[in-house]
Amino acid sequence: LTKAYTKRYFLDRLPTEVAYARRHLTPLSLLMLDVDHFKKVNDVHGHPAGDQVLVAIASSIAAALRTEDIFARYGGEEFAVVCRGVELENAARLAERLRAVVEAAVIEYQGLRIPVTISVGVASYVDQPEAAVELVAAADRALYEAKRGGRNRVVKAGPKQAPSAG
Repeated sequence: LTKAYTKRYFLDRLPTEVAYARRHLTPLSLLMLDVDHFKKVNDVHGHPAGDQVLVAIASSIAAALRTEDIFARYGGEEFAVVCRGVELENAARLAERLRAVVEAAVIEYQGLRIPVTISVGVASYVDQPEAAVELVAAADRALYEAKRGGRNRVVKAGPKQAPSAG
């Protein structure tokens, strides 16, 4: 539907990207994007309108990415972008650019304009045994912080907190 890679492809490819970053000592960042209030789009306008929104968002995002970035649909209205050679601050700038592109997009279905925004969580690779899993978890935590913070925003993952002594 969206012409983005599948979640399976993303999950197969991410460990390879982490291994590349580890071997070449290069940065690697992950953006997790979620369409804000997507259920409302489907409830108000119907599922075909929701599909049109997803296609339009995916097209807008894909057009703003580099060829080497991996753009995948992670879930129903959630997408992931793997950015090889991009450190956290630049990944956050990219995320903000994608957020603005989606917010400015004119998405119409049956003559009605459907305004849409996204929330984005951004995380960067840290060399550790479970780096791929932790990268997804960190980006996901940042995404949900963006949602809790009011949506239509970008949040960078901070360093993972060590467990406190008890």
